[in-house]
Amino acid sequence: MSDNQIQKVSFGPNEDTGRTDLSCWYVVKTKLREESICIEEFARKGIPVFCPMTKEYRLRRRRTETVPLFPGYVFCRFTYPDHYYDVKWTRGVSKLVKFGLDDPPPVSEPVIEFLRSQMNSDGIIDRTSELKPGDPVRFRTGPFKDLMGTILSCDTAQERIVVLMELLYQAKVEVDSYHVEAV
Repeated sequence: MSDNQIQKVSFGPNEDTGRTDLSCWYVVKTKLREESICIEEFARKGIPVFCPMTKEYRLRRRRTETVPLFPGYVFCRFTYPDHYYDVKWTRGVSKLVKFGLDDPPPVSEPVIEFLRSQMNSDGIIDRTSELKPGDPVRFRTGPFKDLMGTILSCDTAQERIVVLMELLYQAKVEVDSYHVEAV
């Protein structure tokens, strides 16, 4: 399944916020790497589903891919316990997330709205925009791994940043944003 297909079905039908029914959002644990199957099955059943996506650089594949923000989990809106088994026995679902023997806790609507508000026009939550000039960073990969620096400038269009490093002298290094992480 391609990344674009996941995006196309990441929202289920009837997604208005002014609902009068008793349905709530719940966290559903999916089987290993079966988020897209789970999303397609929920959409087929007419159950609203939400899987926030992000872009992540895959070092082994040497490319940026669209992946779930919360790998192995999706949000599903239904009435508990009325539709519990419709959700539980959906292809790709492992279980509903709950704590102990208690009922699964619903996810509040503001949490879902916050995640949606963070999405760009493509439906992707951009985590690289978190970095801004002046932020301290640590190199995650490459020859500068585990060294610290300060961001001088960001080019979000090309996902490149300029980092000022204090070694024996000051050095400016331009790298792809996936090489560093905020401290």
